[in-house]
Amino acid sequence: MSAVPRRTAIIGASAAGLAVATGLRDEGYDGEIVLVGAEAALPYDRPPLSKRLFQEADALADIALTDDAEIEALKIDGRLGKRAERLDLEARTVDLDDGTALSWDACVIATGAAPIRLPGEGLVLRGFGDALAISQALQRARHVVVIGGGVLGCELAALVRSVGASAVVVDLQDGPMLDRLGPLVSSRLETLHIEKGVEFRFRTAILRIDGTTENGFRVTFSDGRQLETDLVLVAIGCRPATDWLSGSGLGLDDGILCDQFCAASDGVFAAGDVASWINPRYGRRMRIEHRMNATEQGMAVAANLLGAGAVFDPIPFFWTDQYDTKVQVHGVIDGSFATEVLVEEAESGGFVIAYSREGMVEGVLGWNMARALRSARSLIGRDLETARSEFLQMGGS
Repeated sequence: MSAVPRRTAIIGASAAGLAVATGLRDEGYDGEIVLVGAEAALPYDRPPLSKRLFQEADALADIALTDDAEIEALKIDGRLGKRAERLDLEARTVDLDDGTALSWDACVIATGAAPIRLPGEGLVLRGFGDALAISQALQRARHVVVIGGGVLGCELAALVRSVGASAVVVDLQDGPMLDRLGPLVSSRLETLHIEKGVEFRFRTAILRIDGTTENGFRVTFSDGRQLETDLVLVAIGCRPATDWLSGSGLGLDDGILCDQFCAASDGVFAAGDVASWINPRYGRRMRIEHRMNATEQGMAVAANLLGAGAVFDPIPFFWTDQYDTKVQVHGVIDGSFATEVLVEEAESGGFVIAYSREGMVEGVLGWNMARALRSARSLIGRDLETARSEFLQMGGS
């Protein structure tokens, strides 16, 4: 794509999709922008959905990322409540579920990820409607089973305990977020939740979920044991929303395959949870389901769509709030990496950990240590010995 596109279609009224639209206007783009969203709502912030209760539909305005006035000012043609069903690269069109074919000169796909479901009627969290349903169900539930001990599962368990209901978290691993954070932090998280009254059942698989939200559930485990509960919340991960792109000609493999510029094909880009792109900083392909990445990648796509030719090589960042604890991570971490505590505060219980692979620091994590973590961020990419020395020279804060 050489010429500036006359019409840009953004598929996905998400944080990433909105960032593309606003980024285009900030870059001076005066062409048409069409924003297609499967939900009828304007783009909204999703992290709060697992961290707070929503009692009324009007609460959606509290987490909205934009409003009708801004959409009008940006001259965005919003096609909300419309689902994309097919992408035709040759004709340069997107077929929508209302029977229309949307033509485009440039297309940005920002459709995010969809939760993995289990057979049965356990509730999953993806959008605001799900959050509202979960909040309403929690008003009646006294006992809740959360399937999945990852970030979302742990946040939901904390939400369950905030309303006084008992919570049982079921997971195949040996600890919460173990594959992501490693044994040291996983153990701290487990202790935190147990102190708040959460029960864990590790190394446990689910065979079947029977029942309804209205009448209660029976959860059958793979070993034959059963558990009666008022509510089942399923949080076992997500898959990129790419089913509608099957047969489109785009490369698909755990997301839309993009280059270092977030381009998937001539005139086609991807941003946010759905994008699998090559991050030159780390020399490998990544797909990141983090809120900050959605905005940063959307802005990068906007610039590259207009010819900037800038590689997208961020240091990833994510956080999770559980009770009064904030865990923040800069960089890339994995439960298999070596870990070293750089600083720890005995009084507050806060700490900063470096995650290294083959002697190189790839990420840092802070547990209620935001200030010290900001200093530690500069250690990413250094060898561990040098990083340790530099952090001590910084005073560990």
